[in-house]
Amino acid sequence: MNDPDAAAPGSGHEPGHGAAFEWQRDLPVGNTLHLPAAARYALVLHQTAPSLFEHKAIADWLTDRQTLVVGGGSNLVFVTPAIQQAVRVDAAGWWIDREGEQFVDIAVEAGKGLDDLVRETARRAWFGLEALAEIPGSVGAAPVQNVGAYGTEIGEHVRWVEAFDRDEARIVRLTARECRFGYRQSRFKREPGRWLILRVGLRLHRQAPDHWPETRYPGVAEALADWSCRSGQPITSIAPDAFAELITAIRRSKLPDWRQGLPGSVGSFFQNPVISIDMADRLTSRWSDMPRFPTPGADGQVKLSAGWLIEQCGWKGYRDDGVGVSPNHALVLMHYGGADGQAFWSLACRIRESVDRTFGIALDPEPRIVE
Repeated sequence: MNDPDAAAPGSGHEPGHGAAFEWQRDLPVGNTLHLPAAARYALVLHQTAPSLFEHKAIADWLTDRQTLVVGGGSNLVFVTPAIQQAVRVDAAGWWIDREGEQFVDIAVEAGKGLDDLVRETARRAWFGLEALAEIPGSVGAAPVQNVGAYGTEIGEHVRWVEAFDRDEARIVRLTARECRFGYRQSRFKREPGRWLILRVGLRLHRQAPDHWPETRYPGVAEALADWSCRSGQPITSIAPDAFAELITAIRRSKLPDWRQGLPGSVGSFFQNPVISIDMADRLTSRWSDMPRFPTPGADGQVKLSAGWLIEQCGWKGYRDDGVGVSPNHALVLMHYGGADGQAFWSLACRIRESVDRTFGIALDPEPRIVE
């Protein structure tokens, strides 16, 4: 383990700037589950200038694989509360790289809140991120699992990701192709611990995309019809900021507000499983009302609803000793307070085993499990 006391103590300063970084002891690690967690030693990066990573103490800290990358904690489950060493990017600036009549290219530092960015870009009437409203976490965390909702994935709008390669001790810029985005997947998730994302380049648009707005998902068509009735405008005229507010209302009706403390959650806990059409047909012959969705680019496969599978196993609304399953959505596992990470993870494992027993499907967690 690197000892921060033997490195540059306190904070570092870049010329003309405030503290570029600082070392902290016993740093509480916030997470939207509100499970207990703290890092004995932590490096907090307030800037992402390339010169910062020329500091030997910083480079050594980042290349040590014991150093856990943490952010807003929206995608972490702390089974253990004790973390020896961590790094967090707090830098949260964003700016326009270039723009044209049809598009706007922006660069965003990793510490920027994803929901904050959605609101700010939607207010400027830029299309692209509005369906990601109300998703917790940082912009730096979003590409890791290619976060998505209501027909939009962050990877669709990524131009590049700039990251510190912890294996090679250097900053690299990866193209969208090199990020290898898939459904709730990316190169960053497939190579855990290798990358510290510093900045993300995104392309947004000044005009609505084809087939605007997306209406295929539960609750969206009804909410749009209500908006159209109240505004007296056709649904195709809804602006990005109004659509973001509509999505916000839908999500808050299903999920606890991650800003308000307990109960805590990480949103959808399990990925929706993708299985073969043959297997889906066999399951449908027994459960005729089982939802199934096409998977573009994955011939011969369909996507199922993990929430529906969990609900069929009787878990919806379950609660025991501070942990449970939301009564509003079976895919949302909750921490009501007073439990530890072991209790929460035990519940998740029991749910997974139950679904596997009933349907022969192994659900994969969306968040990273820190044991």
